Amino acid sequence: MPSLPAVANWGESHMHDEGLLIARLFLGIPFIVWGILKLRGGEAKLVPGLQALGLPDAVFFAYLIGVCELVGGLAVVLGYPVRTAGVLLGLWCLVTGYDAHRGNITELLKNATMAGGFFALAVAGSGALALFGGSPSGVFAYLP
Repeated sequence: MPSLPAVANWGESHMHDEGLLIARLFLGIPFIVWGILKLRGGEAKLVPGLQALGLPDAVFFAYLIGVCELVGGLAVVLGYPVRTAGVLLGLWCLVTGYDAHRGNITELLKNATMAGGFFALAVAGSGALALFGGSPSGVFAYLP
């Protein structure tokens, strides 16, 4: 019969992995939705802002943003490569918060909060309930 501390440690570890999965879902699913919306016609709302930045082909960049949000969201939800995606999406949240939402403190703080979640996820890792069990091998092990 296992001792009480062994059972307690198993529960803590198991809850840790479940908590990371829940965090990945809360952080990744909105980016999947936003990416799909941009790729299905929502890029039109983004184009004027990108043109104001002086980008040469704003429509191309609007679709590129949609692809990046979709792929980044999928990487977070699947848990691979969660550290890379967490850092990139955290930086993305800070940049878009400053550029697009600095006049609206609620939206700016929302982006800062999401960035904090992504940075925390990048530090914590994906947990065991992820693609490759959180520890890829072979060629896939080269991405952090």
